[in-house]
Amino acid sequence: MVEVTDRKTSTPATQRQGTKTKGKKIRFVNLVSPGRLDYEFLKEALLGIRPFQYHLKRPVSQEPRLISEHAMGVNLAVPKDRESCLIILDHLKNLGVKSVRIDYSYRQDLTRLEELIDGLADLKLRVLLHFIQPLEEGERMPDKEALAEWQLFIETGLTRFNDRIEAIEIGSTINRAKWTRYTLTGFLAAWKVGHDAARKHGLTLVGPNVTDFEPQYNAGVLGMLKKRNLLPDIHSNNLFAERAIEPEWLDQKILGPELKKLHGYELRKKIRLLGAIATRSNISQNWSTSAFWTLPRISRLLDFPEEQQADYLTRYFALCFSQPDFQKIYWGPLISCREGLIDDGTQVVPSSSERDIVSFYSGFPGTPKTWKLRPAFHAFRAFNEFVGGAVYHGALCQRQGLEIHELSKGDERFHIAWTVNGKLARISDCYEAGDLEKLSSMRSRDGETLEERPDFLSQQPLYLSWPKHVQPSLREGAGIIPNVTAAPLASGCRYYDFKTPEWRGIICAKSKQDAAVLGEALGPDRIADQDQKGSLRKSRNAIWTVQDPRDPEGLVVVKKPQRMSFHKRVLDRKKPSKALRSWNGTSQLTRRGIPSPKVIAYFESVDPKDLLSNWFICEHVTSGLSVRTFFSKYAAGETSVEGFTFAQFTEKLVAFTLKLHNRGCFFRDLSGGNVLVSHGKKQELEFSLIDTARLRCRSSKIPLRQRLADLKRLVLKLTPSQQTTFMESYLKSLKLRFTPFQKLSFRLYSAKIALKRQKKKLRTAFTEFTTSPDQSRRTGESR
Repeated sequence: MVEVTDRKTSTPATQRQGTKTKGKKIRFVNLVSPGRLDYEFLKEALLGIRPFQYHLKRPVSQEPRLISEHAMGVNLAVPKDRESCLIILDHLKNLGVKSVRIDYSYRQDLTRLEELIDGLADLKLRVLLHFIQPLEEGERMPDKEALAEWQLFIETGLTRFNDRIEAIEIGSTINRAKWTRYTLTGFLAAWKVGHDAARKHGLTLVGPNVTDFEPQYNAGVLGMLKKRNLLPDIHSNNLFAERAIEPEWLDQKILGPELKKLHGYELRKKIRLLGAIATRSNISQNWSTSAFWTLPRISRLLDFPEEQQADYLTRYFALCFSQPDFQKIYWGPLISCREGLIDDGTQVVPSSSERDIVSFYSGFPGTPKTWKLRPAFHAFRAFNEFVGGAVYHGALCQRQGLEIHELSKGDERFHIAWTVNGKLARISDCYEAGDLEKLSSMRSRDGETLEERPDFLSQQPLYLSWPKHVQPSLREGAGIIPNVTAAPLASGCRYYDFKTPEWRGIICAKSKQDAAVLGEALGPDRIADQDQKGSLRKSRNAIWTVQDPRDPEGLVVVKKPQRMSFHKRVLDRKKPSKALRSWNGTSQLTRRGIPSPKVIAYFESVDPKDLLSNWFICEHVTSGLSVRTFFSKYAAGETSVEGFTFAQFTEKLVAFTLKLHNRGCFFRDLSGGNVLVSHGKKQELEFSLIDTARLRCRSSKIPLRQRLADLKRLVLKLTPSQQTTFMESYLKSLKLRFTPFQKLSFRLYSAKIALKRQKKKLRTAFTEFTTSPDQSRRTGESR
């Protein structure tokens, strides 16, 4: 028998005869010129996913259900040397995981694989061995030579490892032909070889590994396999929720973001449909063998990507196990740059043209010296410790934005509780005071015991534990706080509730003691009487500085509405207060990694008719410079301001505004005075935004129309030629040009603002004239 490692010296398949698909686009199902198998697939797909045959809205059984201690898994590759193998085994032991999946293909070292499997057996881990054909071999299928080589590869592996593995998986992202090069004919041939080998060795067969949510492939392939008596024992699907952004959100790629509420497909509904399709083919078990969130995908919109990834991991696993249809869920790679529980340290992101890691995890990148544990590693370990071997009792709350799930294990009853991104829920609104007093512990997402009970549930999940005999119940008013946005906490800060019969608000502080000091010194009853000598602005809104009660030498900034026109009093009655809008806007910017003075507190009256009694408090920024300062000087003819030429300043500001808009922020008041400028380290320019109350955000890049509306305000102080230079630089990054019509709209906006200023000057002059002493005296004499 030929050893698999001999393949290193074999002739590449691309140099052999018989590659029939050269120069053609490979399709798993050929809809352009369909053949007999393609028609059969389409028929089975339509029968499998036809509407109304599944009751996807059925309530999930509330009967207690045991979650296996092997229910969570992680993906491994074949190590490059013994040192790496030993360190990987040590990480797995630290992780506490009980199930692993290993991707194995032709040119990998069989000796290294055996070392890994032996080590896993010593740790009593269950192994799913995933056999994968190289792309050139998949492209040649069902060529006789390629088929024989595939059969030899599987037979060699199973003969060597069948006593140390739990199951084998055949199929790899079969609905992505660019990552497998399988046609339908080629896949069926490869599957039959794997199916026969599994039956010969008495092993559990898992497959066919559809990736993401494309149920037509699950229905079509399982229907065809059923006709041929080739069904797997366990149905596998890579159960991704990444494209929905958050685990709880509706999938906006099925019919587009506008129609996502029409189909209602979020993670749980997807699980139910995939489970129902498998049941239709008499398959009772389903596994998701790889799924993850990549850091670059998270970073498109949000900051703190590693923390977000850890939040998503816990929330994703909790939602998956809330449904009985899938029994085992694997995270993606243990070690990688984009999505691993451990950072490989290479900072090398694979090209989109390469075979994706979900299709084939070919090796552990970097070296053990560069590997670093991510927050997701600790979140996985904590969840596995709590949930593995626990009994799931049901979802106590699945209201919009708030999730609370109940489980028990040993002598403990515990809840996993969280909100969607950027939301808060008062714990006192969710639980009765008596139940909170009986808490035996509260632990963070990463399993750390909290010294003090937080006031809020947030996007970072919490584990709340009681003695098993205690049965805490949820209050009817449990839910997120409406209209409030909160940024992920950093630097040891927490959010604290401020509530009196007349006032409400939130304080951001490092401890309850600090929060009490801030509430006492800057609360509504005191802040209204604070001296406004440090006034920064006093028009519609009063903005002034006061001493930071935590630091005698520090200052904080307070903002309060002073007056409101009649139409605003009518139109804004149902809107959040101005202070809350400022808090929300600043929090949204922080979530998206856009610098803005950090929030400290907001306070408002509980009376909805009182629109002026509200205060927003944030950190004081010492910079006295703004974009208006720079642009006014450039427009006046200065070639350098603070050591920066117009070209240098434009380059940095364009990058800042692109990040703002690409992360879904429509500022709506992006005037030069609202963009502060400071000199960072190495004399680099740094920008931050103030006056954030008008900000609006979305979960994707904002459209060009809104970008231009922001930029018209920003470049107002520049000359027309300088405006053109700035806009050409900005639009070049979007592969657009500054059109004559757009230039005209900028000129018209400048003229509009100039006219408004003239009207304001005339109105002010007229007011001064009619109220001056001389005019009053003349009026009296005429009488």
